[in-house]
Amino acid sequence: MLGRPFLRSSLAALAIALLGCDRAPLTLDDVIERNTKAMGGRAAIEAVKSIRFDLHSVDPGFEVDGTYRAERPGRMRIDALMGGKHVFTEAFDGHHGWEWGGKGNQEAASDKASAALHHGVELPGKLFGLHELKERGHRLELVGREKVDGTNYHVLRLTMDDGYTTTLYVDPQSWLITRRRDFRPLHVDIDPTPTTIEQRSSDFRKISGVQFAFASTEIDLKTGKVLESTKVNKIEVNPSINQSIFDKL
Repeated sequence: MLGRPFLRSSLAALAIALLGCDRAPLTLDDVIERNTKAMGGRAAIEAVKSIRFDLHSVDPGFEVDGTYRAERPGRMRIDALMGGKHVFTEAFDGHHGWEWGGKGNQEAASDKASAALHHGVELPGKLFGLHELKERGHRLELVGREKVDGTNYHVLRLTMDDGYTTTLYVDPQSWLITRRRDFRPLHVDIDPTPTTIEQRSSDFRKISGVQFAFASTEIDLKTGKVLESTKVNKIEVNPSINQSIFDKL
């Protein structure tokens, strides 16, 4: 039979071994690398030169079908249809935004609306990967961990080139960005009142070797109200796009 001194020494050795197995905390570069790998890898992400999303969005009170198109180095356009009729367009030509409200000529977007369009095309999940943000003039910081609905996320603060900040939540199991929070209006030119909005992304599918979210919901964290939900019906990677669509109707 083993004696107590042997048992005590064995337990002590086990405790030391377990302590020695503690992993060093992940760095910002670690989280970026794991996310990049989960998304499909650098080569696949950077091979996305243009993108087209066919989607359906539901806001309180109305529903629209939309076509979102974007192209490197950072231009986008979204056309909204209601009941099959083209009712609205927003676009960012790489420098300025413009919009069309269903009749008449296109008009320059407000500065805030133009900035929102710029932010949207730059955020990871469409054209660019997390690993590309620094070279595009944005700044990422790893701010720690936060447990939300039972998941202990790695939390990144993204400060964009114009000073706008948003918070990205990286799931430690999938290494995908499944939540984003920022303080902003949902549609700045409709209601400029800002609130803390959480975007929850789900239903990730691999298209041309890259993971894309096919569903998202935006929620007002103060009230719990669902502000907008979007379902993507189809994603096309590297479609041929006439560049003039980003400049004019």
